[in-house]
Amino acid sequence: MIGQSSRLAVQGGEIVSHAPSRAHWIARALRAVASLTAPVLASVLTLALAWQMRAAPLTLFDGILSPPGRPEFYPSQWLTVGHAIVPVVFLLTNLVNRRYGEHYAIAHVIASWVCAALLALAMIFRIDPDLPGAGQIPILRVAAAFLGAMMIGQLAGVFVFDRTRSVEWWRAPLYGALASSFLGMLLFYIAGYIGGDWIWLNRMSVDAGVKAAMSFALLVPYLLLRPVVRPLGGLGGY
Repeated sequence: MIGQSSRLAVQGGEIVSHAPSRAHWIARALRAVASLTAPVLASVLTLALAWQMRAAPLTLFDGILSPPGRPEFYPSQWLTVGHAIVPVVFLLTNLVNRRYGEHYAIAHVIASWVCAALLALAMIFRIDPDLPGAGQIPILRVAAAFLGAMMIGQLAGVFVFDRTRSVEWWRAPLYGALASSFLGMLLFYIAGYIGGDWIWLNRMSVDAGVKAAMSFALLVPYLLLRPVVRPLGGLGGY
């Protein structure tokens, strides 16, 4: 007799195992890792570039999102090119979602931010191996707020993208990017700056506006990449 724990059945005189092949799961995991390696690397490099450009002022909105002729109120006093580069990660997440679906996109978001956090920690401890002093606590608060808010915002964008796939090609990438932008900026500025100078409300509005504008602009590369990044079967073709 064959025990139930062995999960074997006698069929047609032959003993057939219904247990999933371990090799099959390993192969699936390796394929998933291989599929996500390039977009995760692209996301980490995008964030690294945004960090490098954090000192380059973005002057495009001076006099538009601020009173003209009042340089002290110009967004370029704090708004940088790095702020405008960050939404590229939304484009990458949308492309992963288009190609592989929601579960892969969620894995991509988590893996990207874990890698980015590890890279940031490596840079911090290389510069200063000691524990942060009291004067560094606000900086750590802002960094933690950015990491958490952006991850939550992107996950919300994945959810919105997957549920707005439709005949109109632009709906899912636009709505997904806007959801990521607005939720991410709202959570970031509240978690990172509430309790301090109320100027963060103005900066949050400007930053959200810049990222919303980038969400529209990034529809162009998304459109150009649609023939290359085609969705797998069962994803509706959009």
